[in-house]
Amino acid sequence: MKRLLLGDSRKDLLSTIEAILKHWGYRVLVSSRPEQIRILLVETSPDLLILGAGLLAEPDATLLKATENRVAMGICPLIVLKEEGVSDPVTAPHDSLNVPLDLFSLFELVQRHMERFPRKNLRLTVKLPGMFSCGSKTYLAEVLSVSIQGLMIKTSFRMEKGDPLTVFIPLVGMNKELEFEGRVLYNVHPGPENNYMQGAGIGFINLTPETSQALEEFIKKRFFGDVSSEDSPERVLPEQLVQTRKDA
Repeated sequence: MKRLLLGDSRKDLLSTIEAILKHWGYRVLVSSRPEQIRILLVETSPDLLILGAGLLAEPDATLLKATENRVAMGICPLIVLKEEGVSDPVTAPHDSLNVPLDLFSLFELVQRHMERFPRKNLRLTVKLPGMFSCGSKTYLAEVLSVSIQGLMIKTSFRMEKGDPLTVFIPLVGMNKELEFEGRVLYNVHPGPENNYMQGAGIGFINLTPETSQALEEFIKKRFFGDVSSEDSPERVLPEQLVQTRKDA
């Protein structure tokens, strides 16, 4: 399992990002103490560093020097979490993220640095009722996953790659229903490897800003619901620390 070293003096932010990264399947080493981070940096050989600007800007610069040495040597990449009133002190090549975080940008950066075949879009597993229309006919379907670029549906109706269609899905919990134009990107053919499921991957076409914003907000809310229930049934993660791109 790939390992990340996460450090920041903002405790709520630290615990929120830790829960997100664990939900994505990574092993996460966490600390808010610069001296402990320096030890972990040497002893654990992390695959990615995510560190707050405030910790890196400590007056003695010991953590900053140790971090820049590893980044400059190509041992591991670095993402700096920006902090109000603190200048980013890192001169070695690195990425930066604003706080509140953009959930989708965090996913894209972590994927780029951690995965051999990175995904650009956060995909949310769901079970939603839906409908789609091809020509003059309308069919029922089940939505199995959704991202800001498309979705996957389960249906017995056969479609060809490139077929245009209109899809309708309810945003459960938001009292909204989305209607959008799409195109078939790939087909899922029934077989023993997928429990004989039949369906298709649909790519969105020309989403309006309002529809895109509603979709991002839905993914964010459902994602945090999933992460919160995994992290602790009684704990609510501080969702205000993470925003969608349209909130920025």
